[in-house]
Amino acid sequence: MVARRPGSVVPVSAVDREIAWQILALNTEKAHNLKERSLEVIRIYRGLVEEDASLPESKFSFYLDEPALVTLGVCYERMPRFGGGAYHSILRRLETFSDDPLRTTLKMHEKRAAMVLDLEERVAVVVKRLKERGLISPYLRSFVVARINPLRWIAGDPPPLEEVFKTMRERIAKFNVDKIRPQDLAGAAGPPDE
Repeated sequence: MVARRPGSVVPVSAVDREIAWQILALNTEKAHNLKERSLEVIRIYRGLVEEDASLPESKFSFYLDEPALVTLGVCYERMPRFGGGAYHSILRRLETFSDDPLRTTLKMHEKRAAMVLDLEERVAVVVKRLKERGLISPYLRSFVVARINPLRWIAGDPPPLEEVFKTMRERIAKFNVDKIRPQDLAGAAGPPDE
């Protein structure tokens, strides 16, 4: 065993880094919920960017599991009480790993996270108004997001993410809480609000 001075930097070989990334990927698979998985993936992503931001994102698809987790990870970093389950299926359908460099794709995920969080603010207003009307359900956020989601009617290739979120913003602006009845919520399912 070699004694090292406190604070000294120990060189890490490429093999050691590869093993470390595999261990992190396994930890991501073991994460218990969407928030933990997403936060673990964004930590891995930021580590990859620090190591070599010029490498293509697609090279690390094994470690990152799915691109939606990167975007959701950014959302959870910015808003720890974010209800990502309501948006996960939408992002999972719209996002793919890119061959662009990590430095570029990280900015793209951050931009998309800002779009998601902007929509979430608008959804939260509608959820609050529904609660004020006495409609209570652990699935209220998921119910509202499902109502404004245009993907449920689109078979085949979906439109670009930016277009889908633009449509969702337009729909949430027109959402009429007075038309929602308690029986409408009875069939609502999906991930409960986190």
